[in-house]
Amino acid sequence: MRKLKLGIIGSGIAVKELHLPALKTLNTLYEIKAISSRNIDHAKSLANECGSDVVAFDDPSKMTDIEVVDIAIPVNLNYDMIKIAFENGWDVICEKPIAENTHSARKILELHEKYPQRILYIAESHRHDPAIKVIKDHLSEIGNIAFFDYRLVIPTKDSKYAKTEWRKHPAHVGGFLSDGGVHHVAFLNAIFGKYLSVGGFTKQISDFTDAYDTMIMNIKYEKAFGTYSVTYAPDYRENEFSIYGFLGFLKMKDSKVTVVKGNDIKEYPIPPANFFVEEFKDFYNCVVNRQKPVLGDPYLAFTDLEMIEKVINL
Repeated sequence: MRKLKLGIIGSGIAVKELHLPALKTLNTLYEIKAISSRNIDHAKSLANECGSDVVAFDDPSKMTDIEVVDIAIPVNLNYDMIKIAFENGWDVICEKPIAENTHSARKILELHEKYPQRILYIAESHRHDPAIKVIKDHLSEIGNIAFFDYRLVIPTKDSKYAKTEWRKHPAHVGGFLSDGGVHHVAFLNAIFGKYLSVGGFTKQISDFTDAYDTMIMNIKYEKAFGTYSVTYAPDYRENEFSIYGFLGFLKMKDSKVTVVKGNDIKEYPIPPANFFVEEFKDFYNCVVNRQKPVLGDPYLAFTDLEMIEKVINL
């Protein structure tokens, strides 16, 4: 099994705490050769952490001896970095969202169409959630679907993510509503398929970012409709997903899926998984086998962002 020579563009929290740990467990698949950051000291620090032969750069276009790049930067810079990668003949795995808005996302898709030989994988980690399979395996048990309800309260004010300047003053549409929200709609789309229409409401109830922090989205699919509600403002956490059917209901909470039909209650554990390890493994297979991504499809990533932007713009 050959190793892919990897360059990393970015030196923020996602790289340090999510990507590098995943890549270190996949050291039979990847060899990190270079790290680029606008802050050369940050690049050097991460390069030293990865190994003495990893080279630091302050300009990604100067990276050498690499085949693929991992892009994890402020989302409004994605287009420029993907363009550099394609021009240098590198395949790309890029953190979600695909872009700061759908206008820029379309430009990325057009750029990809100019370089059809290149792999573009948008790293939407929640498409690798094993809960999706557990839910789909048992969905038929509740009969025809009436509606679903996905509710999330995510404390954000004191998180390290909220304290980064590009999230406090976001260039990406809706701030956390798109940055985090693409995870949630990607999860729903993986279960129900392509959406037909969306509507909803947004508001801001906190003061720690320059963007909306609360949204209610109504979503219609071909065989289901329901509500996705999220707020990043409170200081407590709550997360529950329910699907209500003609014969009973299915609920996901606390790492298990519960199916209730009258007095009959069945519980199915959700297998543990590192979503980031799974997406880097999937990207590796796409590159080595020259296959278009399925779970990392940039057109799916566009749809995720489009749904949220439509509600924000209502």
